[in-house]
Amino acid sequence: MKKILITLVLISLIGSLSAAGYYIYKNKILNKNPKKPTFTFWTIQLKTPAGRFIEDNIETFKKNHPDVEVVWVDIPIAEAQKRTLASVLSGHPPDLINLNPDFSSLLAQKGILEYFSEDEMNDYHPELIDKLRYQNNIFAIPFYATSPVTVYNQKILDKCFEGNYPVVASYEDVYELASDIKNCTDKPSIVLNLNENDTFAKILNKYYISNFEDDTEFSTLNHVITMFDDMYKKGYLPKDTLTINHREMIEQYMASNAIFVVAGSNFIKMIKENAPDVYAASEITNQLTSPDGKYDVGLMNFVIPKNAKNKALAKEFAFLLTNKENQLKFAKLTNTLPANLEVLLDDYFIDCPDDLCEKSRCIGASQLNSLVKEDFGYKNKKAINDTLNRTLEEILLNNTPADKLEKKLKKLQNEVKDLIKD
Repeated sequence: MKKILITLVLISLIGSLSAAGYYIYKNKILNKNPKKPTFTFWTIQLKTPAGRFIEDNIETFKKNHPDVEVVWVDIPIAEAQKRTLASVLSGHPPDLINLNPDFSSLLAQKGILEYFSEDEMNDYHPELIDKLRYQNNIFAIPFYATSPVTVYNQKILDKCFEGNYPVVASYEDVYELASDIKNCTDKPSIVLNLNENDTFAKILNKYYISNFEDDTEFSTLNHVITMFDDMYKKGYLPKDTLTINHREMIEQYMASNAIFVVAGSNFIKMIKENAPDVYAASEITNQLTSPDGKYDVGLMNFVIPKNAKNKALAKEFAFLLTNKENQLKFAKLTNTLPANLEVLLDDYFIDCPDDLCEKSRCIGASQLNSLVKEDFGYKNKKAINDTLNRTLEEILLNNTPADKLEKKLKKLQNEVKDLIKD
């Protein structure tokens, strides 16, 4: 009996040791390469101009977080909104996403973005931060900006006006010169893509129109539409001004088919490379606006979804990409403007050579200090733009008497007000 008991104890002990050994062996194998936490970062079409820049910063980030795997996905611009929305709704979004303010604001309105404190935004230009607020909450970190300037053919203007023409700063200034330009060149004075996306809405915002709530806004609307209608019907604008895209505008300018064009630095570079004679004959000045208006800006930003897994890492990486050193590198690499306020005080954005591409950088940077604040809002934005564009098209393509024009504008006013309130 005693032998049997000893045998059972030995068998039990051997089994326990075997199980323990198997458990240790199994865990040793499974944990030989334990899975790293994954930080996921999405950008919009940055690989071509800035791939090396992003990869270098990922390497810097990984040195501080060797236990973190970083996954960078560069998305085509056409897919950005669809893929972002799908990822957020699935509950498995990236930790950090590069978007534009319009779409970012829509996400903020749905309550699915993290907010940032005022203190966290101290390094950025305050006018850009104001573009990233919803109900006074900051929903994004600014990344980079663009601010177009006005390019004009100085050689043709000198010929038509014998060197005696005023500084052109507003659409009204172009309108004043348009008749003489037409008589001199038989060309439109300015090439505009009036009906593309939100172009016309942005022009109206420059005239302090944003809600049609008072008689002053309605009177200004009447003035602006009447001015562009007159320019269109008299040939001061190209006949395809309602259908032309931005690249085609630049091609028209390069062919000397218009004297003025509003363009970003990337398109100015296109003129330099493809029409050197026109480039040499050109000069630039501030972006066209209303007589007492402010300037437009294009802005890209970073957002952090509320259900992101690595919010602290997302903030850290966004702040890394937008620190002083990296903002200057990125601006030089991509020919854009930094969002970092200290970088904008660098001589690179204050003291520019006479070359048009270089000068456009300094003019664009200075324009960030005086940005348009008016906006039709982010809600129903596409419907508002469609309504504005449709009405403008109806007026330009038809002979509309003054009394019928007022009725059309009243109808437009009511439609836009309803869309804003909806």
